[in-house]
Parts: sequence; structure tokens; C-alpha cells
Amino acid sequence: MVRRGVAVLLLLSVVAGTVLAADKLNLNTATKEQLVALGFTESQALQVIAHRDKSGPFLQVEELLAVPQMKKDLFEAVHDRVTVDE
Repeated sequence: MVRRGVAVLLLLSVVAGTVLAADKLNLNTATKEQLVALGFTESQALQVIAHRDKSGPFLQVEELLAVPQMKKDLFEAVHDRVTVDE
């Protein structure tokens, strides 16, 4: 019985991880409204989009730190809720 419980827990954690990963906002396709809803100011959201348009797609989430007006505390708050993957 304990083995079944462990197996169910493992399965649930895998499913939950997959759902959470799918719920991340893609920095390469995000709209201003989506970025603002995530916690960016309107100005920061526009800077993210302008940086993406000028420099090409983000290859790593850490590239957000190169965006003008990006504050480290905002980056730390959103980095695990965004992705650059398709």
C-alpha cells in the first residue's frame, strides 16, 4: 500500500511539474499586457519588447537583466515564471 502511495505521489509531482512549466510566460512571444499581468510595469514591459525586437529572441531568461529599466528584484520575482522555450 505504501508503494502505491509513493507511486501516486511521484506521478502527481511529474504532472504538476509539467503543468507548471507549461504555464510559464514565453518572453519571446509575450505581449505588453501579459508582461504587466506578471508584474512588470508598463514601461518595463515595453522595454522587454523593444529589446526583443532590436536584439532578437531571448536565448536565456537571464538576458532580461540586459533590458533597460530591469531591476534585479523584479527579475528575481519573475525568473521562475518566464521561459524562452517554445
